[in-house]
Amino acid sequence: MRNTRKVLVALFVALFVLGSMVSVFAAGKQEPAGAMKAEKKLNLVFVTPLIAHPVWDVARAGFEDGLKQYGVTGQYVGPQGIDPAEMVNQIELALVSGADGIISMPIAPTAMRPVFKKAAEKGVPVIFVGAEDPESTALAFIGTNEANLGKMGAEGIKKYYAAKGNPPLFAYIQQSTMDASFAIKARDGYLAALKDYAGGFKMVLNEPNNSDMVTAMQKMETAFKAYPEINLVIGVAGEVGSAAAKVVKEMGLQSKITIIAIDDIAETMDWLKQGVITGVMAQNFYKMGNLGVKFLVDYLKDGKKPAQFSNDSGSIFVTKDNITTYTEALKK
Repeated sequence: MRNTRKVLVALFVALFVLGSMVSVFAAGKQEPAGAMKAEKKLNLVFVTPLIAHPVWDVARAGFEDGLKQYGVTGQYVGPQGIDPAEMVNQIELALVSGADGIISMPIAPTAMRPVFKKAAEKGVPVIFVGAEDPESTALAFIGTNEANLGKMGAEGIKKYYAAKGNPPLFAYIQQSTMDASFAIKARDGYLAALKDYAGGFKMVLNEPNNSDMVTAMQKMETAFKAYPEINLVIGVAGEVGSAAAKVVKEMGLQSKITIIAIDDIAETMDWLKQGVITGVMAQNFYKMGNLGVKFLVDYLKDGKKPAQFSNDSGSIFVTKDNITTYTEALKK
């Protein structure tokens, strides 16, 4: 009986050792743990300045199409209204949750620099869209060349008024916030290009609207009453075109005030078709979101950096003459 037990114990030990050897052998043949499992999908976060805004919805579409194209996951987050503090909070949350890459707009550079610095310290690449901040670290910038946009819009204004004998221009310029870098550069692009306007140019008033339609309309109505000489509205924020069109129509100023808007929002384009708005500077927001995903995926997977830091997504001056063809022109 003892001999039988000894044999059983010896057999059990032998089987255990053999099993261990097989496991060790198999382990030696295994691929690294990461290769055995499905490769972890990259997770990208787009922190938009406006979560429910027609223009940024286009960027969202480009972003979400990019996620599908490149097989990665992502979230599109941001405040309902212009709120740099909330954008910072969303970026902080993205970093804490382990986001692999971030797309955002440094709409208030000074306030947002600390969080971009934190992303850089964590090794999380950031793509700037819509505006850039030279003092913050980013992998690339994708967006409109603001100076070119302003210059292009100014050329459209000059051409329009040349046919009317170049009357003196008294402009009202409205933007989102007074420290929004994109708006500042676009506005300055207009001002620089209109200095040599043949009939003479003067900026009468420059105000913010905080990307709020009601605020935009109220300020314009007040301005048009206080400064009856205003005969040109230049918008460097998406709400300005429709807001100006509504106020101008309500006040019966259609024959006096020319409106040059920005962003091809559906409502703005309807006013353009009706002739209440004269021109619209359209930006390519889809490309901002879509190319942002590509740049991050290329960098995170292959270490490939964009060929250049600044990438102009493109813009075009839209009038009733090219309203049916401008979207194709933007893709070229």
